[in-house]
Amino acid sequence: MPPAISIKEGQRFGRLTIVEELDRPDRYRRFRCECDCGRITDARLDHLTGGKILSCGCYAQQRRTKHGMWKSSVYKRWNQMLQRCNNSNDKQFHSYGGRGIKVAERWHKFENFIADVGMPSNPRLELDRIDNNHGYEPGNVRWTTEVVQVRNQRKRANCTSRYRGVCWNSKQHKWQAEIKVAGRRRFLGHFDAEDDAARAYDSIARLHQGFTLNFP
Repeated sequence: MPPAISIKEGQRFGRLTIVEELDRPDRYRRFRCECDCGRITDARLDHLTGGKILSCGCYAQQRRTKHGMWKSSVYKRWNQMLQRCNNSNDKQFHSYGGRGIKVAERWHKFENFIADVGMPSNPRLELDRIDNNHGYEPGNVRWTTEVVQVRNQRKRANCTSRYRGVCWNSKQHKWQAEIKVAGRRRFLGHFDAEDDAARAYDSIARLHQGFTLNFP
């Protein structure tokens, strides 16, 4: 048998926060949860982890009766934001909620999110955080193109440098600078000083929209 899934008090699934595990009347594990709206509800574990239950019922009610946008791309992006920050079973959770990225409490309600961020001018635009070390909160979110979003991503986890676009070349025993523009990676040279490599990256990044600079 597969090992039991570890569920902790305070863990979130959609709008539901785990309060306690209930006695098991059958083969299903059940948990008492508190919804963001303040109501208490009970749910099966497989329904929580599978995304079948996201709230006490208020989520579905709001989706049907208020904004009428639950089939839109904007609503989909809002829900994905909540899932990757609050649902530990989401495939992207480790890069968001798992490292402390949170959604502003006010934005757990779709109408508040739209009121603060506004509608994108194009349905293809992506939701992007301006500072990737801060959460989804007023002043740190914008609608932008996928290209700009990719250019604004944080450094890779295996990066050997404290700067973007810079890594240590062990064969050359120097710092190497490179940048990816229009889908092609461009080599910028080897440098003795790490800061010089970072400035070489910035000199090219300034020529293109959307790149985050090492030295703003």
